[in-house]
Amino acid sequence: MRFLYSTRERHPAIRVDLAQLFSNGLATKGHCVDWHMQAMAHGPTRVEKMGLRERVFVGRAFGNGGAWLKLLNQLSALRHDLRLIRFIRCGRYDFIQVRDKAFAAMVGLLAARRKGLPFYYWMSFPYAEADSLRARDRTLGFSMAERLFYFIRGALIGWLLYRVLLRRADHIFVQSDRMKKDVAERGVLLEKMTVVPMGVNLEQVKNADHIKSDDPCIVGRLPLVYMGTLVRVRRIDFLVEMLPRVLKHFPDALLVLVGDAPERDLCLLRDAVERLRVGDSVIFMGFVPIERAWAYVRSARVCLSPFRPSRILDSCSPTKVVEYMAWGRPVVANRHPDQSKVLEESGAGLAVAYEPKAFADAVIELLYDHGRAEAMGARGVDYVRKHRSYRALSANLERQYLKLLGIRREAMPTESCQ
Repeated sequence: MRFLYSTRERHPAIRVDLAQLFSNGLATKGHCVDWHMQAMAHGPTRVEKMGLRERVFVGRAFGNGGAWLKLLNQLSALRHDLRLIRFIRCGRYDFIQVRDKAFAAMVGLLAARRKGLPFYYWMSFPYAEADSLRARDRTLGFSMAERLFYFIRGALIGWLLYRVLLRRADHIFVQSDRMKKDVAERGVLLEKMTVVPMGVNLEQVKNADHIKSDDPCIVGRLPLVYMGTLVRVRRIDFLVEMLPRVLKHFPDALLVLVGDAPERDLCLLRDAVERLRVGDSVIFMGFVPIERAWAYVRSARVCLSPFRPSRILDSCSPTKVVEYMAWGRPVVANRHPDQSKVLEESGAGLAVAYEPKAFADAVIELLYDHGRAEAMGARGVDYVRKHRSYRALSANLERQYLKLLGIRREAMPTESCQ
């Protein structure tokens, strides 16, 4: 297959799921990908090679700065989106795909139709709904002008996406079962959608299997590990609120927070630690290299995945639970459509209410029954291998593309991408 993929991600940084599904997945199986992206740093319009079977049409960027540079970057991005017409007209593609870009998708859809090519849309996040939330929620601190901007943008993108693009796309790839259900409620046929959730690179985990934590702070303790961002919107103070109840049963419990945030957000957590007098039972690791973060995960007695309930976030596919499971660790997470599905199907942990008491009781339950907790962790590894490794997800994605195009895998010719 040869296809053009336009995405809102900036070059050269490609999201982990894109890299694993396409660069380390489909491209290694002989398929050819042309990426359409905006430059991350200041630079001209250009074409760059990425390996033997990938290249990137890079749009000009003017760097980061004030309002004037932001405006120039937006105008440059729109101009680069219009170049899709020429790329599609001149390229030899089997299909066109756009991810999370309404204007580019409209351009790509029209150009694909003119050339008689299938058009697929990839929806990884409900951006229109997120804009509407920013416009309505006065607690977020936006000015009246900003809220008006988000209201108008959300309304326009929502109308274009649900009334035009998704109804006319030949197929749609979504992030989760919940997102599929939400999109179907907006009038899009269920049979036109395929779920591609977030996963984990098991080969990378296997290559790092020798990693162990040598941090003396956790020796002789019962580490409860959270790995991820600590920004205020995630409300990780929820875990600090949980801790006193756990300490009554297990005084050696230690909450290990692996991640970072701006100082003003960290103050929220430190204030909670001081208020609840649990300073001896919480350590802030900050941002650490991924190998060291994995070492803490591997040392955990229980891994934690709070995911704040939200109409917007409920449609996401969190990676944290899957990463914990790949390391064979038992998980306590709150009920969330994707988290609950993974834990219920795998038996690798407990999904409970988003309440400090419920979280604490689940942690206590697993700490009391260490054998059961370890058995949960072992089941998680097997589940990830079959259902959430990027090798399995990429193979499923390839099969779906070939099915949509009416191509048999064994009948595919081997040819150059040039």
